[in-house]
Amino acid sequence: MKKHLQLAALVAAGSLAAVAQSTNPRLYHSGNEWVQEVTGTLSAERIVKVKSSAGSIRAQGTQQNNVTYTVREHVQASSEDSARREFARMKFSTYSSGGAVLLHADCEGATHGSIDFEIQMPEQTTFVKLQTEGGTVTAKNLAGKVEAITGGGNIRLDQIQGLIVVSSGGGSIDIGKAGSDVHALTNAGSIHIGSAVGRIDANSGGGNLDIGSAKAMALQTGAGFIRVAKCAGQIKAETAGGNIELIEIEGAAQIETGGGSIHIGPIKGGIRAETGAGAIVAKLERGGGAFTASRLETSVGDITVYVPDGLGVTVRAAVEVARGYGIRSEFPELKITSSKQDLGPREAYAEGVLNGGGPVLHVHTTTGNIEFKRKGNQ
Repeated sequence: MKKHLQLAALVAAGSLAAVAQSTNPRLYHSGNEWVQEVTGTLSAERIVKVKSSAGSIRAQGTQQNNVTYTVREHVQASSEDSARREFARMKFSTYSSGGAVLLHADCEGATHGSIDFEIQMPEQTTFVKLQTEGGTVTAKNLAGKVEAITGGGNIRLDQIQGLIVVSSGGGSIDIGKAGSDVHALTNAGSIHIGSAVGRIDANSGGGNLDIGSAKAMALQTGAGFIRVAKCAGQIKAETAGGNIELIEIEGAAQIETGGGSIHIGPIKGGIRAETGAGAIVAKLERGGGAFTASRLETSVGDITVYVPDGLGVTVRAAVEVARGYGIRSEFPELKITSSKQDLGPREAYAEGVLNGGGPVLHVHTTTGNIEFKRKGNQ
């Protein structure tokens, strides 16, 4: 059965029949706002969708057999009569049938108005979609897929077992524990993800990316830094100008920054790392997936590579303009040559096999120095 209601009209005695098991609306004054609040109960369905033209949405899964909600309508008005006129311009409707629960709020006709939702539902709900054109979206303790969209507010999720798909027009995204894949997009804010059982795809127009752990990752930001604690598989990380720090990487890594430093390792797979102006520190590790052909390159900066015993690589290194020692190594197997021996700028090269040789490791800096160290001498 489809149910329509206007919150303002709920004041009338006959209007309450439109809401399943709803309480009487409560009107009160808070600061410079008037608030009208109504609560209700709907039968549970597999799908729950909430949409608001303006306002925050908070959803939580609990051990219950129905859907309960609290709606708070906010307006700025000089008097109660003026507030009621604003409330009359807002619309709120509910629908519960055919496998779906829908809650929709429209406050576009009101001046300085918004409608906030608080919803509780069975934690086993299959799919939850939360959408607002301007406000914070929060969801917690749900077993199914969660999709959250806001035109400019923040998004906070935790204890979500299903697929997560979230996007914000400019706010930050904070996800605690995820039991599947995560797809996160924001036009400007930062992204923090504690852990994901599956893959993480995170993209920000200019914020920082701080990621805990996942099976695989594709990370991109227009200007911020990228930090990853652990990745069990392949990772791709790209920023237009910030630093990149990838700590424990089991698979191969593809890394690029327009002007920051790169710090990676221990890493067991191959590396493709490039920065326009910054230092590179790479700590290689044996074991896990096979180490593949790799390249470390910076236009302006030093490069330091730590190589463990037992990891075979073939080194080809070059410095176009060395302003210090050029290239030095703790491995006597590397043959180091230099175009000049005086103190001025010079070219420097190194070639050789370490630990019996293996995939080629290219190391190049236009202006800077290169150093090869035994892992453990850190």
